[in-house]
Amino acid sequence: MLSRLLLLLALPLVAADPSKVLFLGNSYTGVNGLPKVYAEIAKSAGRPVTKVAASHPGGRTLQDHLTIKGTLDLIDQGGWDVVIVQGQSLEAALSENNPKIKWNDGSVTDFLEGGEALVGKIRERSPRGRIILYQTWARHADYWTATKTRESALSLGADPAEMLSRNGKWYGELAKATGAEVAPVGIAWGLNYASKEPLRLHSADNSHPAFAGTYLAALVIFGRTHGLPKEAPTWRGDAKASVDDATIALLLSYATGAIGR
Repeated sequence: MLSRLLLLLALPLVAADPSKVLFLGNSYTGVNGLPKVYAEIAKSAGRPVTKVAASHPGGRTLQDHLTIKGTLDLIDQGGWDVVIVQGQSLEAALSENNPKIKWNDGSVTDFLEGGEALVGKIRERSPRGRIILYQTWARHADYWTATKTRESALSLGADPAEMLSRNGKWYGELAKATGAEVAPVGIAWGLNYASKEPLRLHSADNSHPAFAGTYLAALVIFGRTHGLPKEAPTWRGDAKASVDDATIALLLSYATGAIGR
């Protein structure tokens, strides 16, 4: 009994906040500077992250990252507390039809195979680190009505709800296969678009995030790495892009709803 009590006293009351966080992704991570937004939210919540680094060349798949020097150099630094991993925005949804996807350059990718290999490489260098899969969102409904993109849109699903369902399924499969966690960013976006007065989270291309979309992604990821704050973060953005207090409170409610599912 005494030895058990001493053991309990020796354990930390709360898990330590991560001090070194690495983001691996593509333009969905790079646009609007998601790593910076995440770091600023952490700082404004009184829980700053000492080091945040990223590799996010545009359009790259999980399999691509296995050959990208910038990614491999960061992984090899090792000692990461958390590594956020984001796949190319189409590969999870397209995996529903064929796990091996042929891209325009002729290369073939496999979402699960590439993800498992990437997670394995990360664990070799950061065996104590948490790996969190950044589940992306569906394209905007307008993407399905655009004449030039309708055929390609239908390959992602009949509508945003089906694309989001596919994304959730395949990121979930990758999490089960690797023991990684999932940051349900896409689910949070879906809650917004299912509301009576949704915010426009997509940019004009119906794919990439507007600043509010990036802020929501950062909130969900912060919720996974630290736990969501009880009060809305005070950081609104900078001179280039910002959101108001009412929007931040609304985004926080969607992040809370997604993580609570």
